[in-house]
Amino acid sequence: MVDNGSSAARRLGLNNEDGQLSINRKSVLAAVGGWLGIVESILPVMLFVVILAISKQTLIAVIAAASVSAVFLLLQIIRRKPVTQAIAGAVGIAISAFLPLRDGGQAADYFLQGFFTNGIYLSVLLISVLVRWPIIGVLVGLLVGDSKSWRADKTKLRRFQVATGVWVALFASRLIVQVPLYFANQTELLGIFRIVMGVPLYAICIWLTWLLVRGSINQRG
Repeated sequence: MVDNGSSAARRLGLNNEDGQLSINRKSVLAAVGGWLGIVESILPVMLFVVILAISKQTLIAVIAAASVSAVFLLLQIIRRKPVTQAIAGAVGIAISAFLPLRDGGQAADYFLQGFFTNGIYLSVLLISVLVRWPIIGVLVGLLVGDSKSWRADKTKLRRFQVATGVWVALFASRLIVQVPLYFANQTELLGIFRIVMGVPLYAICIWLTWLLVRGSINQRG
């Protein structure tokens, strides 16, 4: 398996053992960043929400959340996280801290970056479905060494369209639920939904994707 295929397998939460692809708890856990990644995605938001609810001080909540995020980033660097990812993580922390603390900012702005990120993923995935080059199909193509011909198979194309649609639904649902909470200034509730609709839903989407595409993978494997 080439590096691109291995990367695709990780993104899809798949385990590659002696050329045989499968899904298990370990592979799904790896896809969401392992236990460290799960804690990293939950703890800063949880701290932000709890401290804000108790102190009503945005500055204190932001400092606490940003500090914890910075510690996790340092741990990832120590564990030889790619430099580009580390830089992106640092920029993300800075933006999340800046938005609520800028002039005219509010506590809920801590979550603004997430809206843009979800919006970008949603747009890319949706466009891929509309132009009939579903992202999931592209990733599976990398796995099985079939970059184009899968599009000529109507059954495969339909499966990949639906599988990609699962991810479109994930990112769309986050925005549909969370953006109204932002405009209603329901910051604590927004934080709760940010956590609930994070890793748990992501893992469910990985499992649903596997159910939809495993036949296509096994045909070639």
